[in-house]
Amino acid sequence: MNKRITSLLAAAAFATALASSASAQIVHLDTFSGNTDTNLATSTFVTGATTGFNFWANGTPGDMAAGFFSVGSRADLVHSQFSSSADADGNVEGDYAYYNGFQDADGDAYVIRLTSLIVGQQYDLSAMMLTLAPNPPYPQVSNIRFLHNSVALGTDLTLVPAPSGSEVWAQYARTFVATGDDTLVIRNLGGASNAGNDFALDNITVSVVPTPAAAAAFGLAGLMVARRRRA
Repeated sequence: MNKRITSLLAAAAFATALASSASAQIVHLDTFSGNTDTNLATSTFVTGATTGFNFWANGTPGDMAAGFFSVGSRADLVHSQFSSSADADGNVEGDYAYYNGFQDADGDAYVIRLTSLIVGQQYDLSAMMLTLAPNPPYPQVSNIRFLHNSVALGTDLTLVPAPSGSEVWAQYARTFVATGDDTLVIRNLGGASNAGNDFALDNITVSVVPTPAAAAAFGLAGLMVARRRRA
């Protein structure tokens, strides 16, 4: 093997190693797969997360009431006005969580306590979100707050409804510094709309924020590979 190829392979291996260290390491992931009625009856997800909403079983007659949530692949099966969107990955068979938010009170949609995070390390709390009730007929919004150990992370989020059939999943994230005993909350804020707050969650993650040094090194490695390829 000639020196040029050897050098190129070495640079590529270096870039791959740095990419691994610089990429976001996921320490918690919830895609809502495997959440059966039995699990949700106690308001506990299979990942250990909990919710302050009451459970509404799929197939229950009538429309899901305010203060309830469910998990499945079709939100419209629990409420006649909800979106029939696929999950955040576009999988029509994929599960996600859907909520009928309180009109006049806050509701903790998703709560997870993590006790193994590195103290002082920065992490991202991220979630895919979707508004469920279309506009028209419901010109509503959903106000969402991310919290870490009871402290709000950045500004509150506002989910704006879309016309039926044009609802789109969007990713939202907030950064926090771990204490070693970390409680993370995605909260639906009451009072956002007279029509209620109807929204869905999917692909909730907690991941390490790469250090600037690692990200810079990864960029340098990529530049090295590019130069080798042009040589």
